[in-house]
Amino acid sequence: MASSSRNPSSEHQPRSSRTRRRKTGWIWVSAIAAGALVCGVLFFGNRFSPSRWVSMDGNSADQASEKSGQPTAGAQKSGDSTSSFTFTGVGDNLLHDTIFVYYEQDHNSRDFTPIYEMTVPYFQSADLAYCNFETVCAGDAFGLSGYPAFNGPIEMIDSLMASGFDWFSISSNHSLDATAQDLIYEKEYMREHYPDLSETGAFVSEEDAAAPVVRNINGIRVGLCGFTYGLEGAIPADMPWLVDVYRSGNGPINYELIDQKLDALNAVSDVQIVAMHWGDEYQTSPNAEQIEVANYLNSKGVEVIIGTHPHVIEPVEIIKSPEQETLVYYSLGNFVSAQNTNETMVGGMANFTLSYDFDTHKASFSDIRFTPTITWISPDLREYRTTTIHEYNDDMAANHYITAEGMDISKSWVQSFVDSVMRKPDGIEIVLE
Repeated sequence: MASSSRNPSSEHQPRSSRTRRRKTGWIWVSAIAAGALVCGVLFFGNRFSPSRWVSMDGNSADQASEKSGQPTAGAQKSGDSTSSFTFTGVGDNLLHDTIFVYYEQDHNSRDFTPIYEMTVPYFQSADLAYCNFETVCAGDAFGLSGYPAFNGPIEMIDSLMASGFDWFSISSNHSLDATAQDLIYEKEYMREHYPDLSETGAFVSEEDAAAPVVRNINGIRVGLCGFTYGLEGAIPADMPWLVDVYRSGNGPINYELIDQKLDALNAVSDVQIVAMHWGDEYQTSPNAEQIEVANYLNSKGVEVIIGTHPHVIEPVEIIKSPEQETLVYYSLGNFVSAQNTNETMVGGMANFTLSYDFDTHKASFSDIRFTPTITWISPDLREYRTTTIHEYNDDMAANHYITAEGMDISKSWVQSFVDSVMRKPDGIEIVLE
């Protein structure tokens, strides 16, 4: 079990050392990939083939077409010119070892769903629910550990899936904290046990990396992908496809990779949502690179950007250009962690409804919200809970570890902090009650 000395400025400093409402889906294979027709590639079976589609209606698109006579691959039903879906997303699931070690000791269980139970209804009511899977969970075979080289129990995947998630971004600076095998094992576990889950940003093969990830949601083909700014570990020389890194070290932005991924995704989807692991830690404003990349993604036709990594919240805005509107959540902060400042206890929940017009091929947004989330930690550091501003109250604040440390984590402080960071973005509701 990894541990380290206390250092309040350290990004990941720990304190010390299923029944899911299935959003049913079906994986099927399309042969389009990155500007080329890839035929006959079936690596590890159809799970890793050159295009992965998840249909949200419980049938593969081919099966649905045979039954109804309607077009395949996510096309709208005859006579329908528009459709829509709802989205809920949260930030970093940052698993310091204290979170899972103390939980197992106190509950004699690795069913971690009680940690998330207060926020579960939000995920289960959304058509598409997202979480940044910040740290690898490859399980005991690879040695459980916390900061600085994270590896959580494999059962954490089960618990998050029971909470209602549909999409994990698994590309972060911690994706290679250990070895490539850890990451590949984690992803293969997700694929085997949860074939209707979408995972983006990290891959098990070159063929897998070339396969756009698309979900068919209410007839809309929703393309998903994810990038990270860098890694703590090194990508093996024989696996250059392992993780989508848009910048290496202090090097330039790899626009060639971004183009490659987005052009392939755009060819097989109606709208695109991109998870970006970027920015400066503990800074509540986006840096110049975030703004540059966000505007570039807007020029590529991306509808939504979900940002993570700073471990604190950053603003949300709509980038408007003549051709495209792009909704950008620059940072959703932490969803759960064992960090030790009041600002890192506050994350964000992204909510919106996206409507798509099949005639004009344009997307529009409604009910765009940013809802604060708060990580609650008991004073003895043994209990952790996720909550939103709706459920959070001053009784919870009074019994919070952060309060015991002499910092303000009252509901009024959270409201003031969120208001100071988010301000009043045009067309977006900042929820404070």
